[in-house]
Amino acid sequence: MSPLFERYGVTVIALSKDTPEIARAHRERDGLRFTLLTDPDLAIIKRFGLLHEGAIEFRMFFLAGHFPLGWPTGFKQMAIPTTLLLDEEGIVRWIDQADDYRIRGDHTRTESALKNVYGEH
Repeated sequence: MSPLFERYGVTVIALSKDTPEIARAHRERDGLRFTLLTDPDLAIIKRFGLLHEGAIEFRMFFLAGHFPLGWPTGFKQMAIPTTLLLDEEGIVRWIDQADDYRIRGDHTRTESALKNVYGEH
């Protein structure tokens, strides 16, 4: 986690549609030190208006046992990658959301938003 986040007293929480088991494995694999919440039914994701319904779903095949090939099988629902900066009362002070669901947030934009919203620390 960013030292700036710690200096501002930011609590980082991530939410995904993954199952708890997948989220736990992701946390361990990547050494994440923040809370990962799961929403496999997409209830919270829908409530925040963060649902993307047009993500292409692929089934992976391996040609000659070595070369991966993704075959589109339809569409799936997923969360739009979004970063929200909320204050102590839960009011959204800043939001960062890409138009392309494949693009993830950047911590440097979040750090800049912290400084703009709350001033230099």
